[in-house]
Amino acid sequence: MRRIGAMLAGGLLALTLAGCGGGEGTSSVGTLAESAQSSLEDAESELEVMTVEETVEHFKQLSPQVLGLEGQRVSEYDVYNQQASVPVDGIPCLELTVYDKNATDTNTPLGTYLYARDGTALYELDVETDTLTRLELA
Repeated sequence: MRRIGAMLAGGLLALTLAGCGGGEGTSSVGTLAESAQSSLEDAESELEVMTVEETVEHFKQLSPQVLGLEGQRVSEYDVYNQQASVPVDGIPCLELTVYDKNATDTNTPLGTYLYARDGTALYELDVETDTLTRLELA
């Protein structure tokens, strides 16, 4: 039964594509499918996202001054990821919250940031107003 359903779906796809000006049935399906696969592979190769762990480590290499923090290194602070994929301007970003390691009240964040998973953009999130400010990665 599944085989018949798959054959019918394939046939309907071929007819639909042929009706869209794709030319001769199966050859247009093959060409269109190959083109779609090629476009998908191109898009994946252009967008090289880091893993969550790599993104956190990359974020810790930033200058604290870029984040509006004092200190010599971001690694002097506690950094926790909140969400793995928050899209901003079409780029998947990691939401990171920074806390002071030495503070007695460690439940108060010093800042919340969205850092592009490809390392190309950084935003500061104002949690009270739910607004983003793009920061320069200089």
